Amino acid sequence: MSAQHFSYGAQFRWQGSTYEVVQLLSARKILIEDVLRGTRTVTEMSVLVQALFDGELCFAIEGKQARESEPGDMRVENEYLDLGDCPEELVTVARYRLEVIQPLLDMERRTRAGVVARVQAIQAVGRGDGAGLQCAVSVASVYRWMSDYTHSGRDLRALIPMVHKRGGKGESRMSPEVELLMEAVIRDKYHIREAVPVNDLWVELAVRMTEENRIQPQHARLAMPSKSTLTRRSRELRVRVTKARQGARAARREATQYGQTPYPTLPLERVEIDHTPSDLIVIDDRDDLPLGRLTLTYCLDMATRYPLGYYLGFEPPSYLTVMECLHHAICPKGDVPEQYGTEHEWLAYGIPTTLVIDNGKEFIGRDLEDACLLLGTVLQRTPVQTPHFKAGVERMFRSLNTTLFHTLPGTTFSNPAARGDYDSAQQACVYLSEVDKVLHIFLVDIYAERFHRGLNGIPVRRWEELTQHGFVPALPPNAEELSILLGRTTTRVIHHYGIEFMSLRYNSDKLVPLRTRLKGEKAKIKYHPADLSCLHVYDPFERQYIRVPALDQEYTQELSLWKHRVIRRAVLAEQARVDIVALGWAKRKIQEIVETGRQRRRQRTRSRIARWDTAGKPTRQVVEEAQGSEIPGEPTAATSGGHVISTVPSTTVTDPISLPAKGAPDTDWEIDYTFPEHRDRSEISAGETQDG
Repeated sequence: MSAQHFSYGAQFRWQGSTYEVVQLLSARKILIEDVLRGTRTVTEMSVLVQALFDGELCFAIEGKQARESEPGDMRVENEYLDLGDCPEELVTVARYRLEVIQPLLDMERRTRAGVVARVQAIQAVGRGDGAGLQCAVSVASVYRWMSDYTHSGRDLRALIPMVHKRGGKGESRMSPEVELLMEAVIRDKYHIREAVPVNDLWVELAVRMTEENRIQPQHARLAMPSKSTLTRRSRELRVRVTKARQGARAARREATQYGQTPYPTLPLERVEIDHTPSDLIVIDDRDDLPLGRLTLTYCLDMATRYPLGYYLGFEPPSYLTVMECLHHAICPKGDVPEQYGTEHEWLAYGIPTTLVIDNGKEFIGRDLEDACLLLGTVLQRTPVQTPHFKAGVERMFRSLNTTLFHTLPGTTFSNPAARGDYDSAQQACVYLSEVDKVLHIFLVDIYAERFHRGLNGIPVRRWEELTQHGFVPALPPNAEELSILLGRTTTRVIHHYGIEFMSLRYNSDKLVPLRTRLKGEKAKIKYHPADLSCLHVYDPFERQYIRVPALDQEYTQELSLWKHRVIRRAVLAEQARVDIVALGWAKRKIQEIVETGRQRRRQRTRSRIARWDTAGKPTRQVVEEAQGSEIPGEPTAATSGGHVISTVPSTTVTDPISLPAKGAPDTDWEIDYTFPEHRDRSEISAGETQDG
């Protein structure tokens, strides 16, 4: 998926017609023309952006990446939607081609002499980064690659070789016996500490082939490969060679790309993301008891220092928090003043050009890499233990703590020395339902509107200034494709009864043709860890994703993966086979434990109860779903230090609540109830079965 812009010449389908952008009138208005009727209309940019994420609008993509991009249709005609669907060796070739043409794309004025010089430099080096890369690089090939890449909107998939259209081209012409001999010579003679010339490898290969041909008949003798072929094969294994000769540290240093990132000049050019526990204890809206500290995942635009997006919840740092934060950053924020009471709108949205991450386990994996690559986002990983490589977001966390969280009752401060004898749990009075409102007011009305010394300006003014001079944020072609790309990936076999995933069954009539063609092979699926109500199954033959709902929608509605694992663990402790009725019984029992656990006052226990209630959803979504229903005993709003908070009468919490010691076992959140004995199916009422 290439990043798209509402810029001159861009075409999109909206309200049953195809439109083309004729002129950008201002930062918020554009002139569009109906391609068939020829009528022109002036419309707000925000209207088109909202229609895109509502699934009512999609960009029309032409050329090598063309596909049927009607809203809801994930069919791909000539290419791959997800890099995970493409063979690894083809993705490696595409990466190498991008490495060849990247310096030419960055030139302000490209000439043929410059292209020829680049080709000669590549030929002089004469090496690649993976198997199958040692094909000739010519001037014509470089021009063709640049044309395909630029016309596709800088989509990496345009550089993937169309091998399915070849008649056997690109395959090795050597016999398997020669391949094995060459591999053996390289491993035996080249993977050693001492330096060995390639000529010595070639001589050794000739000796071994002569010995092999002595026992072969005349018509089956092996042909000696050229020295250049052996040279290419040995250089393809350069990382393994470096590890064998210089050690693992040198191999990592050679395989990792380092460099100094220039200071960004455009919005979304460099976005930093990271996690931190908030230095604030929030309390439960139901009984006014402390719940604990929320985890904040935050995206910051470095060109303007404008907040881009965040995720706030009881989930620990994981791919779920990263995915939700990126989704919030890319999508428009809607009517923030009406929802959260801010004085200003949240202006930032769009796909980041470069996303800077660290080495946390939640950032490691092909899911995030492939999603960012198809979004047109460069994933820049910083070295281990180098927080200064993403100093912007680290400094932002400090500003959040010192300017916001440390000024509110219930703060934990940054260290025990600063807290002293301050009882954070006893003083806490910010409700879970209001922490998102407090954070929105701080980010939009305070942080974005005040002078930033590192920026030497005001973030919101810098964003407006840059967007008014022709910058248009990159957007996904449609909302459903964005959700699929940000999902987790796994594989399952399609049975006649559907797909089994985590003891749940998913089925759809659309799976019948795919099951027949796969013939028992596993299918690739994508799922959302915060909502197991449906899966998306990839059809490699039609190149489209099929939405497959869960059979039990009542049980799986807004069911998170973590919550489902808690239920399964309780069931597996009592019986070997897990069925949907047993899961329903367990869900009822655990809910009773949760309700009973609310009466306990140990903070760690109540934090897990809050995580159960939110089910992996960000706190803003929980608040939005609860709007309209009055919470009993809801406190009145007050203002403290410019922030909207809620106060609790001093008589609400009568006895102090001590924080648990670090590393102390949590015995209040155990699935220790006696699971009901197996009951005869005839004893289960129809209503009980449906609820289960």
